[in-house]
Amino acid sequence: MQETIPVTDENFASEVLAASAEVPVLVDFWAPWCGPCRMLGPVLDNLARETVGRLKVVKLNTDEEPDTATRYQIRSIPAVKLFRNGAVVAEFVGAQPLSAVRAFVEPHLARDAESGLEQARALRAEGAYGKAIDALRALRAARPDDTAVAIELAQLSALTGAADEAEALLGSLSPPLQSESPVKAGYALAHFARLAAAPDETDVIQTARVAAARQLLRGEVAAGIAGLFAAAERNRRFASGQGRSDLLKAFDLAQPDDPVLPASRRRLAALLH
Repeated sequence: MQETIPVTDENFASEVLAASAEVPVLVDFWAPWCGPCRMLGPVLDNLARETVGRLKVVKLNTDEEPDTATRYQIRSIPAVKLFRNGAVVAEFVGAQPLSAVRAFVEPHLARDAESGLEQARALRAEGAYGKAIDALRALRAARPDDTAVAIELAQLSALTGAADEAEALLGSLSPPLQSESPVKAGYALAHFARLAAAPDETDVIQTARVAAARQLLRGEVAAGIAGLFAAAERNRRFASGQGRSDLLKAFDLAQPDDPVLPASRRRLAALLH
């Protein structure tokens, strides 16, 4: 399992400068006494695991390796520099969440290794779920540490009704990833996949939940949320229990900038209080 690799003044030229001719190399300039460095370290370990073959992630202890730190004018840590073909092409200072670091490196990643994942996503967009799952399983066998592949496979497994498989894949991811939006969306899809498979025409609330679940699984997020609110406003006991849980999971399926979210959160808070 790939994680961040320590480098020194002595091997910096080979492990970073020369290596960056093959793939981008991300260098974390850090020190053990630095609190933000200790926060960023696990984030970069996760990044290393999910970008195997596309990015090399290394760290240099500025206390023990001062020559390289001086050469690159490191004045504040953690300082992160991205090297390509022996030169710094991007950099940032300070601790960042995984989503921000992903966005930072994304424009510089080797694209060839991504083609299989992009093809699988294209198949998913076309509705060819079976072919997409086959492609993702082949990718996962080749790149078992690639969390992007695992998350995509989990979401598709849920969409095809394999909720247990989806949750097992998501549960195998590291704790820092559990709060990431794509992972939460995967858990939500698994929840609604189970719900969609449990109709009960004698129960009005359950019928509404199933209808909303099927809408959400089709990507009709606003309609699914509206259906859940209609059921919750019909039955306060449901609203404070299963209804609240359903709605929070439905919110996880919306895009962060979806205008339906702020109003829906306020509506749920008003309903519960």
